[in-house]
Amino acid sequence: MASRSPFESFQWKSNIFDCESTDIDSFYLQLAQETRRLGLTSKKLGEVGDYPIHLYQSPAPKAGLPSVLISAGFHGEEAAGPWGLVHFLSEAGSELFERVNLTLLPLVNPTGFRKGHRFNKFGENPNRGFVLENGKPKANSDTSVEGKMLLEHSQLLLAASRDGILTCHEDVLQQQTYVYSFEPSQVPGRFSLGLRDALTQYFPQAVDDAIDGCPVKDGIIFNHFDTSFEAFLVRSGAKLGACSETPGLQNFDQRILANSAVMTAFLNVCAPAGE
Repeated sequence: MASRSPFESFQWKSNIFDCESTDIDSFYLQLAQETRRLGLTSKKLGEVGDYPIHLYQSPAPKAGLPSVLISAGFHGEEAAGPWGLVHFLSEAGSELFERVNLTLLPLVNPTGFRKGHRFNKFGENPNRGFVLENGKPKANSDTSVEGKMLLEHSQLLLAASRDGILTCHEDVLQQQTYVYSFEPSQVPGRFSLGLRDALTQYFPQAVDDAIDGCPVKDGIIFNHFDTSFEAFLVRSGAKLGACSETPGLQNFDQRILANSAVMTAFLNVCAPAGE
């Protein structure tokens, strides 16, 4: 498999949003419009460079509802995740918060996003270095500045992801789609299959093989634990977890729509309507 440079720049045009994928000012403007419309609360976790890292939550969390977390933008060249989240919000109504306590991390790596680079401005991978030591969150030599910021708020994130965590990634080397998933079972169940099927409405499914050394079967890399954010949260108690992977060699707007769709599928499993 071809390798990628962490500082290779990727940029695409979105006709949906009428801007370039790296237009961070437009992204923040449109995100702010949707979060205000829905009445989401905002918490600033910290700053990286000139950019604040914000977390957004349901207007009035309710006891007894599932608590789930959707995150995106860990890698700057994987822009359809953050833009897909804005699209998802644009189609959401306030009735969503009657069925779920929703937490969002829309853009974890703004310095990479602005440049279209995989890593942050310091050359760090924001999706590595999330570890547990004696059951407690801990940073290591692989932990980025963004990762340290998230670990400082680990109790908040653990509570927010109690019933599920979805992180939206992309694979810029792929024409096909796949998903990393975590379930407390020996084989993929309804959760994993539902997310995969949401993605394959937009792109062909990855063939059975290996990607980045991980075996792929039926479009799923199952229960692969590393030091990523989503694996950390599952280790820490999240009931279900997933990392979606849309193919960076396909049309950008189609990838935005696929990311929006997989978010909807995630919520439909973790917080079914009518329950």
